[in-house]
Amino acid sequence: MPFIEINNVSFTYPDAAIPAIKNLSLQIEKGQFVVLFGSSGSGKSTLLRLLKKEIQPHGELSGEILVEGRPLKVKNEIGFVFQDPENQVVADDVLHEIVFGLENLGITPNEMRSRVAEMVHFFGAEPLLHRKTHELSGGKKQQINLASVLLMQPNILILDEPTAQLDPVSSRELLDILIRLNDEFGMTVILAEHRLEEVLPLADKIFMMEKGEISIEGDPRDVLKEIWNSPNHPFVPTIPSLFFSMNGQGIIPLTVKEGRKWVQSGIQLKKEHKKFVSIGVECLKAKDIYFRYEKKSDFILNELDFSLHKGEFYALLGGNGSGKSTFLKVLGGMLKPEKGKIDSKKKRQTIGYLPQNPKLFFIHDTVGKEIQDTIEKWGGEPAPILENLGISHLMNCHPYDLSGGELQKAAIACLLMRKPEILLLDEPTKGLDPISKRNLANILFQLNAEGVTILMSTHDIEFAALHASKCGMMFQGRITSEGQPENFFQGNFFYTTMIQRLFRGLDTVRETVESCEL
Repeated sequence: MPFIEINNVSFTYPDAAIPAIKNLSLQIEKGQFVVLFGSSGSGKSTLLRLLKKEIQPHGELSGEILVEGRPLKVKNEIGFVFQDPENQVVADDVLHEIVFGLENLGITPNEMRSRVAEMVHFFGAEPLLHRKTHELSGGKKQQINLASVLLMQPNILILDEPTAQLDPVSSRELLDILIRLNDEFGMTVILAEHRLEEVLPLADKIFMMEKGEISIEGDPRDVLKEIWNSPNHPFVPTIPSLFFSMNGQGIIPLTVKEGRKWVQSGIQLKKEHKKFVSIGVECLKAKDIYFRYEKKSDFILNELDFSLHKGEFYALLGGNGSGKSTFLKVLGGMLKPEKGKIDSKKKRQTIGYLPQNPKLFFIHDTVGKEIQDTIEKWGGEPAPILENLGISHLMNCHPYDLSGGELQKAAIACLLMRKPEILLLDEPTKGLDPISKRNLANILFQLNAEGVTILMSTHDIEFAALHASKCGMMFQGRITSEGQPENFFQGNFFYTTMIQRLFRGLDTVRETVESCEL
């Protein structure tokens, strides 16, 4: 008997014209590590929420969902980590957030202290215990959410894009935790994810969703081979994508270790042509910036100097809590530095800012009303932008009913219609599937070619390496290094691309699949 069984399930949100889930069936065995992927809005988040009785969305549901042959009940055997960490935080400070679930279960104080001590030490979260939750970065909130869920000791762990807001080091740490939970404790893990490079090697089985249905399922290598020969080939991760593009023979490599064995079998690449980057005049400058949220707290930004030039596409990287989001708010005028000066050659209204949490962008109850309000204030023609982002069909939807990727694209559309001359984008690819990322990159490239200057903070190393003209690393509240991508990522262990890991120590140096040519 399958551990989890979904039979002919359909689900339609209230007032929706078409079902979010259509006659879907799947089976998951006990102790499996399952990865679910697909385009933004394909129904991944809806399906995951249907698996936990307490958070099932309101709407029309048919079919049956069974766990160990029994219908779903309100129990603590299923733990759920949301796509947006803001949706899961309920307390003002970290310690109360962690123990909230245990208090509701009536756990004895002695057992509660034991569980919390073990979990806090496991996550290295001691310095965060007395911090306010609203001060934490999105990635830190996600780690606290996972710790809170694991304290409930579930048998099934469901995660909705848990690495979307994590830096490469934190992402690796999270995945290592999931591996241990799956291998050592036999916990069944169901993970929805867009960034597949590091999760596919962990999977026993993968499912691809399209328009509310399972389109392909099976062993990762078999599924990737089928996807490569379809319009969905951008979903194929970096290393197998290079393997397919070069007509590789043998077992499809999923990891760097497997890929290096294939590469060392005798692949010869042409000499790489370096990108020419034209730098314009300085348009935004920060000098000796200091900022902290409270007078007695540590500085988030500390002696920070920064210069942005017209026409640059600058990618700002760094760990969770390093100050990237705070710095963008300071540059955009949302926060005032305690010390230092921001010198801009442009007026504030020509600077467009996309927050890390796109929900903050919306004040109306439908996407269409938000778009119309933007047009009335700023003018512009929405059709091309909406079409390029693939969200024309979402005009009558409430922003909070959208998937994370759809919400991100709707916020970007509103921002772009303002025609800013400088774009400050905080994690713009968060929640976007590979095809949506490609469409966003095309839009940003077009804007960049028209003279728009772009500064984005990101954890998406592959996107930064492929599209940015300059990269910078933020550490302890200041920018510690800068450079063009081909130089910036060399020699790094974590802040580097999968291709550079693949060719590390070999004569050939590359950053992305696109830079590799036989």
